[in-house]
Amino acid sequence: MSAEWVVLSPRHVDAAVVVAAAAGEDPAIGIRQLWEGDALQLVADDGVVLLTLFQSRELVRTVDAARLLGTHSTGTPLFGGDEPVWWTSVHTAAQDPSRVAAERIVRDVAAAAGGLAVSRSAVGD
Repeated sequence: MSAEWVVLSPRHVDAAVVVAAAAGEDPAIGIRQLWEGDALQLVADDGVVLLTLFQSRELVRTVDAARLLGTHSTGTPLFGGDEPVWWTSVHTAAQDPSRVAAERIVRDVAAAAGGLAVSRSAVGD
């Protein structure tokens, strides 16, 4: 079972950011590329998949992020300007203790990209 997250950021989330976040959590975490580079998967040393992070997609307008998240837009830019927003989908482990590590990595990835992590399960709650 997995939980769904989104990283919204003013910059593309690249592999270097993901690797750094994983290493900060546990240097033994493995990383593998899926679907010809369209996704990265982080795997704990015991073989548990912590998360699968999909290639960032550029949204031309911030209102698109609000629409896709199912929230109401205030018209305020997310990151203080008219720059595009990058949308990165992430599926994380939903069971403890893997969930805790995965969520920490997602938040670290978002912070490194200058963005924020949004739990899709929390949208509309």
